[in-house]
Amino acid sequence: MNFTAKIALVVGGTRGIGFDVSQKLIEAGCICYITGRNEDDGLTAQSRLGENCTFIRSDVTDEASVIELFRLINDRHGRLDLAVNNAGVTSKHAPIRDMDFADWKRVLEINLLGPLLLLKHETNLISKHAGGSIVNVSSCAGLLGVAKQSAYSTSKAALNMLTQVCAIECAEEALPERHSIRVNAVCPGPTLGGMNSEERLKANPESTRHKLQVTAMKRFANPGEISAAILWLLSDASSFVTGTVMPVDGGFSAGKF
Repeated sequence: MNFTAKIALVVGGTRGIGFDVSQKLIEAGCICYITGRNEDDGLTAQSRLGENCTFIRSDVTDEASVIELFRLINDRHGRLDLAVNNAGVTSKHAPIRDMDFADWKRVLEINLLGPLLLLKHETNLISKHAGGSIVNVSSCAGLLGVAKQSAYSTSKAALNMLTQVCAIECAEEALPERHSIRVNAVCPGPTLGGMNSEERLKANPESTRHKLQVTAMKRFANPGEISAAILWLLSDASSFVTGTVMPVDGGFSAGKF
C-alpha cells in the first residue's frame, strides 16, 4: 500500500497495535504523529519509528489537550489525511451488582468520550483537504456481551454505533466544498501485547485459558494481524467501505465454542 506524503495520526500509537500501525504507515510513506499519556514511552517509540514520526503527549480525556494536538498538526500541515483512534483501557472484572462506579466512568471517558472528541476534531481537519479515512479500534467485546466486563463491553458497543453514525454524517456531508471522509471500526479479538502483555497472561492463567477457549482459532492475534485490517481500511483499496464494524477476532464473534 502506498501512503506517500499522507499525514497520519495514531492515537495510542506508542505500543501494541498502535505502534505496529504507525510503523507500517511510515514504511509506506506517511508522516505520522503518535500520541500517548506516557512521555517516556512516546519518546522511545518516536526514536524507534524514525524521522517521519513525531510524538505528542496528549490525553483523550482532556479537551484542552486534544485541541492543542490538532492545533499543532494544523499549524504544521494545514490538513490531516488519516487517523487511527486506538486509545483504550479495560475495566475491572466484576459482576454488575459489585461494579465500581468510578471505574465505569473512567472506562467510558477513555473508550467512548475520548473517541467522540477525537472524531469531532479529525473530521473538521480532514474535510479541509481531499478527504480521508478514520479507523476506530473497538473490540470483539463490543459485539457480544462479556460477563464481568460490563463497562468495557458497553463502551466498545457504543463506539461501534458512534462509528456508524459518524460515517453516515460524513458521507451525507460530502458536497463539492466538503470532501468525503470514510469512518470504520475494527474489533480485535484477544491480541498479544497491551492488555494481553506476557506478564498479565502469566498472572491470570484462568483468564488466558478462557480467552483461548472462546476463540475459534484457539490463539491470540499478533498486533500485525490487526494492523493489516486497519491499513486496508485506511487505504484506497477500501474506497467504497464506510460505516463498517469489522471483526478481526479469530472467530470469537462467529459463535459459541
